[in-house]
Amino acid sequence: MSTTVHLPADLLATIDRRAQGLGMSRNRYIVRALERAVATEARWSARLVDELAAAGADSEVRQALVELRAAIAANRTRKEPPAL
Repeated sequence: MSTTVHLPADLLATIDRRAQGLGMSRNRYIVRALERAVATEARWSARLVDELAAAGADSEVRQALVELRAAIAANRTRKEPPAL
């Protein structure tokens, strides 16, 4: 499917250089970058993240959040957990 996206000239020049360096087309480079971004994007709702951040003002909740983050990090295999 075709779509139009407007990119700043300097970003487009960087994309072109990197794509050329990897021996691929601009289109393929952008598609791969978007696939990676979508695959690694946090899947938690913005509301949950906001509520956790607000709850972090309480010291006991803040400690629980530290423990939760450590548990998430310990069980992830491909990337760091998203910042809360």
